[in-house]
Amino acid sequence: MKREIAVVAMVVCLAGGFLAGWFIPPLFAPPSGELISKIKSRGELRVGTSTDYEPFEFDNITSGEIEGFDVDVSRLIADEIGVDLLMVNMDFEALISACVAGTIDMIAAALTYDPTTELGQQRAKQLAPSIPYITVAQVVITLGSSSLNINNLSDLVGEDVGCQTGSTMQADLIAAGVNPTTFPSALALMLDLVSGLGIEAAYLDEPVFTAWNDTYDLKIILRTGTEPMSLWCRHEDPDLLYVINTVILTEYEPNGTMYELLDKWFV
Repeated sequence: MKREIAVVAMVVCLAGGFLAGWFIPPLFAPPSGELISKIKSRGELRVGTSTDYEPFEFDNITSGEIEGFDVDVSRLIADEIGVDLLMVNMDFEALISACVAGTIDMIAAALTYDPTTELGQQRAKQLAPSIPYITVAQVVITLGSSSLNINNLSDLVGEDVGCQTGSTMQADLIAAGVNPTTFPSALALMLDLVSGLGIEAAYLDEPVFTAWNDTYDLKIILRTGTEPMSLWCRHEDPDLLYVINTVILTEYEPNGTMYELLDKWFV
């Protein structure tokens, strides 16, 4: 996927004043808090993710390490704090509750945030979203041999379409009157689709399609728009949110590392 598709939502959001009231305090006024001190004492930043969403996060079988765009972004934050990075793999649906409980310090798992949607509002009640660090397109895909043709999501009513449980895509499909088959992970979703024996179509983020399309004959039959993704931490940890937002802003400056990461993972 071209880097232009992976639009930097942060630039758009700041220029348009998107969520200004939510984000300005942790951006420009270092808040008091204890979590950063605890992280430094511990010597590691614990970041929750779900390693079934290549190229954002996935298990490298050869190295035995968790890799991906979100991992590299998290490493920038850990470096800013001056500690090691520990990526904690868990089920996608368990991430928010784990962060609320303090089992992990933050979430980096391609988790979208749109404050105009019910799902976005629900997420923001539980955790604090960062400035958007990337925006990607959502797409409906099928096997290359499929004859399914649609013009909007409502055309999928009565079709066997799948999505990841708890995702923005599930909420979109339900809002369109579609009763999707849900899967606990993107891996399970894609394996069902490419088997040719399960769902007819899948609704997901375009970079996941791009990663799988290198191996399987797939095609996009609908693009529905784009949504920004945020990193997440607890509301009571504004010191960490300040560091996260500062890193995103700094690394998207001219010659910042974010552009190298976009080229690395999305070209």
